Amino acid sequence: MTAQMQTISARIPAEDLEWLSALELPGAVTPSDKLRMLIAQMRRQHEGSLDYAACLAWLRDLLNPFVLGIRAMEHRQRVHSEAIDAIAQWIPQIMALLLSEAPPAEDGAAWARDVEEALVQRCFRLAIALLRLGVTPGAECYDAEVIDKQLPRVLELAELIAEHREPAQEKRS
Repeated sequence: MTAQMQTISARIPAEDLEWLSALELPGAVTPSDKLRMLIAQMRRQHEGSLDYAACLAWLRDLLNPFVLGIRAMEHRQRVHSEAIDAIAQWIPQIMALLLSEAPPAEDGAAWARDVEEALVQRCFRLAIALLRLGVTPGAECYDAEVIDKQLPRVLELAELIAEHREPAQEKRS
């Protein structure tokens, strides 16, 4: 069964119409098609009914102009940033999880623990990806010292955590 279509009329600025016409959305050719897709996307987002895969695809589409711009600049300048690669990979995954999760009617505590576990896991994967860049001096980034500048605080925190964890583990033994 297809949805009954209703006609609406709207006046929009010329630059918005130009943008809409130039916007590339899979399966949408006309401005009407594009508006329907954008409205459906916003409705799913507002209702919290976006699934993780759809949300991830949408976020990657949103980031695509940035990623393409970075890739073009890297190609022209013959440079590369592993840090930007890691961030561009993990942030959409973290955001997709946040946007696609809706609290259940029942057993909210179990759901919250599961979401927490998934979010912390993804955040730590990003942190680990960035920390791996600090294994050797001069990370493969635009600024070879960008990771090294952050490491002293991370290492200090890691040492404090290790110091406080050791006595707690000894007490359990």
